Amino acid sequence: MSTMTSPRFEMRRLTESEWLILDDRFDRTDARHTVACVSRVSADQVEVVWLRPVTARRRYATVADVLEAVRSAPSSADLAGEPA
Repeated sequence: MSTMTSPRFEMRRLTESEWLILDDRFDRTDARHTVACVSRVSADQVEVVWLRPVTARRRYATVADVLEAVRSAPSSADLAGEPA
């Protein structure tokens, strides 16, 4: 299951408790395509492993909150550079 939240960023569910946040500006074979890995740690909290610079924060209430952090990050216009 995949949920589009903006033309650029996508939340892709891997398992019942794991998701990827993807940047569709980059090709799937480009390492910059994956922005973060998200895991549910409790009923009301998820933990993020950032693969690109977004924020130092690691815990959020929901995956949707992580996605919002990516979309609203000051550097979201150029997270880790432009595509080549």
